[in-house]
Amino acid sequence: MLNNYLCDTEVYHSRHLPFKNYFNYKICSIFFDIKKTEKINVFKFLSINKFNIFSINFNDYGNMKGNLYSFIINKLKKKYNIKKTYTIHLLTSPRFFGYIFNPISIYFVSYKKKIEYIIYEVRNTHHEKHMYFKKLNLKNIKKHSINKRLYVSPFLKMNLKYFFSVILKKSGIKIVINALSKKERLYTGMNIKFVILNDKNLFLMALKRLFYAQKIIIMIHFQAIKILFKKGKFNFKSKTIKNNFSYS
Repeated sequence: MLNNYLCDTEVYHSRHLPFKNYFNYKICSIFFDIKKTEKINVFKFLSINKFNIFSINFNDYGNMKGNLYSFIINKLKKKYNIKKTYTIHLLTSPRFFGYIFNPISIYFVSYKKKIEYIIYEVRNTHHEKHMYFKKLNLKNIKKHSINKRLYVSPFLKMNLKYFFSVILKKSGIKIVINALSKKERLYTGMNIKFVILNDKNLFLMALKRLFYAQKIIIMIHFQAIKILFKKGKFNFKSKTIKNNFSYS
């Protein structure tokens, strides 16, 4: 499973409390080894740190300008005192003609093909991001929970906990991210289908998901208007949060 893939991804949001609202949309994602970028730069329609139809700009990730792999490893060393040589795969939506709004990117940190850490990098529309570092129980990496640290939606309070379920298969990944409290229930997730990463499939995906990155922003604001009509309670953002990190 830990190879490079083009991903056809469906994202869904289903609110149950304090009101009901559902929507889904489809995007393009890339799953790749962030250390072996030479395997990405061979493609005509996908580039690392260069403009293209699809592109990955490492300055969009982490809180640094430089080597993303070293940045992640140094964070893990500082907190967990790791000494192994890890492989890191990143699941993310690439820029489309230079533009992207990427609500979540996920790093899978593995040793000998066993995932030992998972990192969720979350962004909001205020140009803030937060990286949640999670050390996994190797006996059961499928389910884990993390306390919410970043203001994401004006219709979600901060005192929530995220409950994750990650199921890795040969054909793709199923990721469930539920934000739950006694008074709020939001069920979200991604159904990810692996596609062979080559120029033909990249070109076909560009046609299939034309301007998907721009559509995400339009979709978010359209749904916000719908929720306001449903009298959803608006939670104002209290302060600016700098790019930061949390560990669990």
